[in-house]
Amino acid sequence: MREITGLSSQKKKSDRINVFLDGEFAFGVDYSTAVKFGLKVGKTLDEDEERAIALEEGNISAFNRGLNYAVKKTVSKKQMRDYLLKVGYSAEATEAALAKLNEYGYADDKAYAAAYVATYKDKLGSKRLRSELKKAGIDDEIIGECLPEDYGDACRGCVEKYLRTHKDADRQKLIRYLLYRGFEWDEINECIAFIGGDNED
Repeated sequence: MREITGLSSQKKKSDRINVFLDGEFAFGVDYSTAVKFGLKVGKTLDEDEERAIALEEGNISAFNRGLNYAVKKTVSKKQMRDYLLKVGYSAEATEAALAKLNEYGYADDKAYAAAYVATYKDKLGSKRLRSELKKAGIDDEIIGECLPEDYGDACRGCVEKYLRTHKDADRQKLIRYLLYRGFEWDEINECIAFIGGDNED
């Protein structure tokens, strides 16, 4: 057991408190942690309580790190999980942060999928969109809800852009370009015919 002999606000982070145990600095905590655990001078802490405080601090730190990451761009749950684990948070702190972030509307798979499709639906075909969303950890049901029904305009737009930037366009290279962007064979044939080329069987 160790006794809290002093509490003081941190100079650089006013929302955090320095905790002194048995006359020596022990650790810093968020104000919310101090309130949750009823930290005050004279209170004694056993090892289990100190571990619980450290766990809470890890959860808060992971949430704040994840929040800073999420406000910069829309991310999926998988992307957030991978990020927090990569920067060193435990699996437990990562999952706790994910749950809280999701409550606040961050790391939302449906929001991520909708934003991704809105950004790339005029540039990529269904195969590529689906593949990229799967990489981001989005499940098939959400992908199905977010993908557009018709890619004809997107395919034609890609063909027209390609032809503008490739004066001596090779038909096979154009087809490979469209396949790379995730368009289906029937969409490619229809687009090339629409632009003025021959169908490819």
